[in-house]
Amino acid sequence: MKSHRIFSLGILVVALLLTATSVRAQFSYESSLSLSGGAYAASGFGTNHYVGVRYNYFFLGGRYFVEAALGFSSLRSRVLESVSNLRLFDTQRLYAYEFVGAYDASPSGYIPFITAGFAGINQGGQSRFAGVLGLGKRIPLPGFLGTNQLGLRYDIRDHIFEQRVNGGDSFIAHNIGFTLGMQLYF
Repeated sequence: MKSHRIFSLGILVVALLLTATSVRAQFSYESSLSLSGGAYAASGFGTNHYVGVRYNYFFLGGRYFVEAALGFSSLRSRVLESVSNLRLFDTQRLYAYEFVGAYDASPSGYIPFITAGFAGINQGGQSRFAGVLGLGKRIPLPGFLGTNQLGLRYDIRDHIFEQRVNGGDSFIAHNIGFTLGMQLYF
């Protein structure tokens, strides 16, 4: 039930951000650093809190950027814990690092940017490479806290990889992450 509330809150925040008035983006900056938090739904294991940090380098007027990201979550699943004491992984920790490229057709408009790249996923001590697809939006906050260097940002990412649990048959896993954070341009 808690994961449904987190997901519903995320959808509401995205809808509000998409309908917000358009603000001219500050693209005189080449780089940004953002801290974010949200939810990460590990395929078959439930949804948990997710925190991450991202570094971006912008070029061609902010329409394109490359990104390196690192995020942390958990594989804790109340459903699996209540059904069985079976231990699927050595640890409940989950972390991911990403390297993606992005295209933003409308940096100061409403259309989200799209991302594609690859990630390294470590779920419970098992490492996998994953493809990454996603979308998001950067929303500058000119004058907020007396500076033009801050902004909001939301992202939705899908980590796609082959998963095998306890030596069973492999399947394609889709781990979905939603984050909302503050971005500092410099």
